[in-house]
Amino acid sequence: MSLPKSCSLRTAGGRTIEIPSVGYGTWAPGDTIWAKDATLAALKAGYRHLDCAWMYGVDEAVGEAIRESGIPRNDLFITSKFWPHFGHPDNVELCLDKILSNMGLEYIDLYLAHWPCVWKPLSQEALKEARSGPNTSREEKGQVYLEDGKPVVDWEHSTANLARRKGFEGSFVPTLQAMQACVKKGKTKAIGVSNFSITDIEELLPHEDGVPIACNQIEVHPWLPQTELVDFGKKHGIVTTCYSPFAGQKADGATLLKDSKVLELAKKNGMDVGQLLQSWAVQRGTVPLGKSATPERIRSNLDVRRLSDEDMKTLDGMALSHGEGRTVDFSDAWGVPLFEG
Repeated sequence: MSLPKSCSLRTAGGRTIEIPSVGYGTWAPGDTIWAKDATLAALKAGYRHLDCAWMYGVDEAVGEAIRESGIPRNDLFITSKFWPHFGHPDNVELCLDKILSNMGLEYIDLYLAHWPCVWKPLSQEALKEARSGPNTSREEKGQVYLEDGKPVVDWEHSTANLARRKGFEGSFVPTLQAMQACVKKGKTKAIGVSNFSITDIEELLPHEDGVPIACNQIEVHPWLPQTELVDFGKKHGIVTTCYSPFAGQKADGATLLKDSKVLELAKKNGMDVGQLLQSWAVQRGTVPLGKSATPERIRSNLDVRRLSDEDMKTLDGMALSHGEGRTVDFSDAWGVPLFEG
């Protein structure tokens, strides 16, 4: 029995669209030279789901790859996200317009809030000229920073959960409503969130108003399965898309890609490690967003296959053995970690 090629994603008016069950992630640290060729290789390998974000700085390259591929726009599913300094309700559509212009598209399929906090921009005029990517300065990104290099938080428009922890009153609802307006204008088919906790999402559920929260994109892999958050999403019709499905390197140098159990299961199933981890994610009812610039791995990461119940149980149990069997609460510390996943 094969794994599903897609799953249903809720959009306005009770309708659904199909989101491919495996996506290709377009974020990587460092330069962006790889982006066009790697994205084109992914499209040629059969990927039809691209996960992007304004902050990644690869919109132009991804747009070029799409055009060069010759694949009809209707056959593609494209996700993007606005960075927190576009999170004020007045600036949400502005970021989407920049994304569409840079990619050369008339619409995207899914528009996400990248984080549950909102940061203060220099000005709306600065945002109109803002540029992203690894080689851009803070000023070029149009964002206000404190002397210690941290963004200035707009607590009023951050989620109530985040603001409350810092002694402020906040609400993400006006930003949600600005996102919903983008659906009504046809600039995106669906909307969702990224890095939101259960509490953050619960604030928004009473305000869906015919345009539902369709997705929550979070870090998920066998060391961090986030089962409670995934199950919460399923209960409310929210698809979980998974960034960093291969995890990263831990402080002690351990990596999931070299974990002995993962290597053993991959060999047992005649798979490479990335293929195994993507298969685990799809079989759990989530959508992995693996990233590679190597054509062979790009192809194998898409070739997901059903695993045995025993192998799924082994992978499910890895979190506890690594002390990672938790649900991440992104409201820790002052607001949100400063990285671009």
